[in-house]
Amino acid sequence: MTARIVVTGMGLVTALGTSVGETWERLVRGERGLAEVTLFDTEGYRSRVGGQVRGALAEDGVGEPSWSRTTAMALTAAREAARDAGLDLNARRARPGREMRAGLVVGGTVGGMFETEDLLARFHAEPGAREVLSRMLSHPLTATGDRLERELGPFARVRTLSSACSGGANALIVGATWLALGLVDLVLAGASDALCRLTWSGFNALGALDPEPCRPFDARRRGLSLGEGAGFVVLENDEHARARGALPIADLAGWAMGSEAYHVTNPEPTGAVPARLLDEALARAGLRAADVGYVNAHGTGTPLNDPMEARALRAALGDGLPGVLVSSSKGQLGHTLGAAGAIEAIVASLAIARGIVPPTGGLETPDAECALRHVLGRGEPHEVRVAVSSSFGFGGMDAVLVLTAPGHAPPPRETNARAVVVTGSARLGATLPAARMPELPDGELDLARARRLSRASRVATALAARALRTASRAPALPRARTGVVLGSAFGSVDGSSAFMHRLFQKGPRLVSPAEFPNLVPSATVGHASIYLEQRGPALAVADLAASGEAAIAQGLELVQAGLADQIVAGAVEEASDIVERVLVALFAGGGATAARSEGAGVLVLEDEETARACGTTILARVAAHATARGESVTVPAPRDPSRARVVAAYVDARLAAALLGTGWEGVPRVAVGPAAGDHEALGAISACVGVELVAGGQVDDVLVLCADAQRAYALVLVRP
Repeated sequence: MTARIVVTGMGLVTALGTSVGETWERLVRGERGLAEVTLFDTEGYRSRVGGQVRGALAEDGVGEPSWSRTTAMALTAAREAARDAGLDLNARRARPGREMRAGLVVGGTVGGMFETEDLLARFHAEPGAREVLSRMLSHPLTATGDRLERELGPFARVRTLSSACSGGANALIVGATWLALGLVDLVLAGASDALCRLTWSGFNALGALDPEPCRPFDARRRGLSLGEGAGFVVLENDEHARARGALPIADLAGWAMGSEAYHVTNPEPTGAVPARLLDEALARAGLRAADVGYVNAHGTGTPLNDPMEARALRAALGDGLPGVLVSSSKGQLGHTLGAAGAIEAIVASLAIARGIVPPTGGLETPDAECALRHVLGRGEPHEVRVAVSSSFGFGGMDAVLVLTAPGHAPPPRETNARAVVVTGSARLGATLPAARMPELPDGELDLARARRLSRASRVATALAARALRTASRAPALPRARTGVVLGSAFGSVDGSSAFMHRLFQKGPRLVSPAEFPNLVPSATVGHASIYLEQRGPALAVADLAASGEAAIAQGLELVQAGLADQIVAGAVEEASDIVERVLVALFAGGGATAARSEGAGVLVLEDEETARACGTTILARVAAHATARGESVTVPAPRDPSRARVVAAYVDARLAAALLGTGWEGVPRVAVGPAAGDHEALGAISACVGVELVAGGQVDDVLVLCADAQRAYALVLVRP
């Protein structure tokens, strides 16, 4: 990367307004958008107060089964960001003679849960219910990205991710990574999450809700206030922005992501990982701690989070901390979960652009443990050249962004994409339709440590540990340079169904606090990173039947961009009655069998230079990978077709059509699906099979391919 990454457009939907202008004006005046929630009945809960959006939202698709509140907020914010940047994304033209490669990254946690949670409860009580199945079209996380692509696309590549409350910040980081790697010219990145009963009752069961509007950093704080909203930005290289006449609002100069590997809900008390990530983000930006003028804190208002964050800031900013203004937007907007990081990055950018720092709503008496330079009451005029936005999520998935005034940070250092190799592989699969994966052998996991893990989390963790043993070396890699990326098409649908049925039948007081954290889409990743003590990037991704391929692509990109030296990437899909009866029927693009089984597969992806320096056995080298949306992918032809194979979930006419003109047309093909069952992790298992073929010496080149009418992924593996 040699060009600066700039923010040229922003869009907001919050409890204070459905635009950047309305939200910002009320934010700096100190107004609070926290009031009694009317979307659903909050009788019997610890709190009835939240940050509900009450303004007009995009009406595209209202009444359609795929419409959801989460998607409507995302579309409203994304459209504003595109307008603000002076873009016509549908035109796909950045300048005459060149097609604009636009990317879309969407973060989130709840998807269409608000619209489908009553139906989930009914499925649990009445397994045969079928007359309203189409309402589940809005349920998956991918539904929002698919709708944005339909309304604003086409996009060259699309990614849907979840890392709990850091999802919005990580969406911006993934977008910046695409730009740094030269994969796109421009990215629309952000996140959206709506209020729903599941998250409200879950946080209520954890005792995390404040009965009154929350008071971040206050001595009397009692918890958080949930909110909803969306935030999207347009990111592009400054050269691209200048060429089309766009003016930068701020620069996204630095970023870092990592995992605390401590606890699924509680923050690690010292703040060591957030402090490290702030150091790394500043270093990436070429800045020092003394340059920071404002921190938009995560600041939830919970007893544990706020002092931890104060310790982290003290450790990272040192003697300069007393001069740094700090505020939390959650006291005015509520905690918008996966959308928070994107919304708060926009607030930090506005503080730079407008020269005013918003206050922390509800903060009156700062806690002595949170001794910071707080902004109280109303916004404080202040020239901000460097701002930090911090986001911390369930499972300890943290992210830090550094934003600056345009051109303020030093020019970025020139970097090249790093070569990636595969050093470990492991897979599990059912051999018959509707069968279950074989039970893991005794001793794979410490059962005492794994007792609260769901079955999917146990399988993912054990399989990752197995693959990592293959990739063992001496000395071991620093934990901060190792991470986990896992894909899942639909998440814990059956678990959410049982949770919602109990809530509707028994009421909020009998909801289990132990069950709720396992229902978050990123729970499996969080559990795996904690158990394996991986303190690098941790993300969940979703792309329906191609979720495994998306996870491997994401892992490759993180290693290529230098955000990690090693990533365990793959997918786990459990047998699920609701997925098989409802979601597969709605979303499947065809397959060899009608009955769904289950399976899992993971690869260990590493920076080649690091692996060779450590003497690690390399199973295969990644020669190329490609991701496309609605079009074919381009990959290099095999060096010797007689020593090559094409590996795919199924060998059919669609695969044959995708291979035309690639140089792989006459290469023998291996179908994984008949032996591994029919499920959404087949892409990850296909990648494992491809590695095994290369590592076993049967072939020199393998193309692992997924191609359907909407999404395509290709991975070329060669002998090292």
